[in-house]
Amino acid sequence: MNKLLLFSFILIITFGYQSFAQQNKIDSLKFALQNAKHDTTRCNILSILSKIASEKEWPNFNKALLSLTENKLKTIDKSKSDYRFYLKHYASALNNVGYLADVKGDFLTALEYYKKSLDIDLQIDDKQGVAACYNNIGYLYRIQGENLKAIEFYEKSLKIKEKLGDKYGVANSLNNLGSIYRTQNNFFKANEYFEKSLKIREHIGDKVGIAFSLNSLGFLFDDQGNKEKARDFFYKSLRISEEINNKNGMVYSLNALSNIYIEQANYSKALEYGLKSMKYSKELDDIEKIRNTSKILYKIYKIKSDYKKAIENYELFIEMRDSISNLKNQKALIQNSFQYEYDKKAAADSVKAVEEKKVTDLQLKQEKTQRFALYGGLALVVVFAIFMYNRFRVTHKQKQIIEIKEKETQQQKHIIEEKHKEITDSINYAERIQRSFLATKELLDENLNDYFVLFQPKDVVSGDFYWATKLSNGNFALATADSTGHGVPGAIMSLLNITSLESAIKDGFTQPAEILNATRKTIIERLKKDGSADGGKDGMDCSLTVYDFKQNKLFVTAANNPVWIVRTVNSELALGSSEKNNLNVTYSQMPNGYLLIEIKPEKMPVGKHDKQDVLFTQHEIDLQSGDVIYTLTDGFPDQFGGESGKKFMSKKLRELLLANANLPMQEQKELLQTTFKNWVGDLEQVDDVCVIGVRV
Repeated sequence: MNKLLLFSFILIITFGYQSFAQQNKIDSLKFALQNAKHDTTRCNILSILSKIASEKEWPNFNKALLSLTENKLKTIDKSKSDYRFYLKHYASALNNVGYLADVKGDFLTALEYYKKSLDIDLQIDDKQGVAACYNNIGYLYRIQGENLKAIEFYEKSLKIKEKLGDKYGVANSLNNLGSIYRTQNNFFKANEYFEKSLKIREHIGDKVGIAFSLNSLGFLFDDQGNKEKARDFFYKSLRISEEINNKNGMVYSLNALSNIYIEQANYSKALEYGLKSMKYSKELDDIEKIRNTSKILYKIYKIKSDYKKAIENYELFIEMRDSISNLKNQKALIQNSFQYEYDKKAAADSVKAVEEKKVTDLQLKQEKTQRFALYGGLALVVVFAIFMYNRFRVTHKQKQIIEIKEKETQQQKHIIEEKHKEITDSINYAERIQRSFLATKELLDENLNDYFVLFQPKDVVSGDFYWATKLSNGNFALATADSTGHGVPGAIMSLLNITSLESAIKDGFTQPAEILNATRKTIIERLKKDGSADGGKDGMDCSLTVYDFKQNKLFVTAANNPVWIVRTVNSELALGSSEKNNLNVTYSQMPNGYLLIEIKPEKMPVGKHDKQDVLFTQHEIDLQSGDVIYTLTDGFPDQFGGESGKKFMSKKLRELLLANANLPMQEQKELLQTTFKNWVGDLEQVDDVCVIGVRV
């Protein structure tokens, strides 16, 4: 066994320093694989090929590695030394299978194989393998938005790397953790981890890593609106990347700088950096980078009214976006390093062949030149004359067409501008009417000590609304609602819903369940007159909270919208006697020491529905000083955005509120506004947004 291992290592070293220096290193390994007589040798070669082969080939080599190791592990005695050898390669093959599932978006399969690989690494005490698996699992949870779990696994990986003295690995783990805290808008912690990573990379002289860390800090300050500081970090990163000719790093910095100059309206600078980025992106032949840069150039040319170039870059953006493969190139850097010498040798051979051919071609050309010079010159004159005549005719015709089109365009533009002004004036007037129905600041200030209202309609008018009133028993009612539709139809529906709530209050109802039951009846009766056979099925989703500040009690009825209460101290939950066994009210102790009380909504709206005869349920909560009550519609969680264009999701919003519940309410509102703006990015807002927070 020892001799076989020695032979394998000698073979690998031989290929690493001799065969790879020849014209085709991968072919040499394939040849060696065909002639390998021992399974240990085959195993080592397959392991290398699974790392450096092309994207089309390496999964097949990994499949062969997985099959070989599985078969050997079935036949080898566990007490033998080579059992661990095959077990380690088996774990590596499983990890590769997990990676393939990961890039295809199959989260469960990827997690299954990463954990299988992790179990083996733990069994054989392969600490580097364990740290790598923890990092991969952390990344999986990160892209799924499971930030708490991602942090848990990243920190496990970090601890192992610190014990091993793996400074490169430690720096990478610190940067990963900083990136998660950045997505959570925990800028203080993100900055702490990015700075630690940068110091380690500076200490070990990792210039690629230093440039990456500087970019991370630049994006962090950009998120906070500190454009000048962000620009300084991007410039520092760019200079280091230029120094080591790291074109990948240069593209990231150039694009970031270009975006900043766009925001600062310095379009000449933005264009300068955008064009540099496109040059390097094309030299790298990186589809994703070309896509990102063409999008930036499209924005700039559109602002500068250079519509021809704007369209060219937009078409390039669409072409690159559609061409991007879901499969990420995990081994691009390794493969390129082996390919470099082959390309260099091939280029040298090509130059030599061209030079030899030039001598022969030159002699033939000299003979032919004298023979055909006269005929060629005459033919060229004739062709050029015909070409110029045709171009004149085409140009004249195009000019006439353009003049006609411009005249038509100006007429259409004038009509559109008039119609747009009429529609805009009407919608603005409708917005003033709708706002008069919403809860006024004076009413909220009079009844609430500390609160915020984040109200951001998709259009000028909104289907979402917030409404409040003082009840006959002295309690204060606050509704957060989402009417059917948005825009003008949603706004009209919101007025119907508000007047129906007001009607229920005038009838003397003071409990939220009673109010919503009466409101539902009024809405159904009014919509019966819409002309349809069954009456309209419109209405609203609504969370209605009633505050009894004298008794420190909260009464809640939730229709399709949840209510979250964050208690900022470690204490037992105080529920009303009717709620202690109610499955719709849950409380959970969170890792940060807060207590989360969640009132889950009833799955029916306030309006016509299959369950319209089922009475709404009322929940009673005993409040404590410092409690923060959040009510919301589905607009924020359902917004598409981020790097992957996915929904924000209720879970991520809940985590954001939990992490920042201790902040003053106005700062919480500003944090939500910034987070929502960054998440939407260049996409469109898909629905009205309403989030309300009240601190007791």
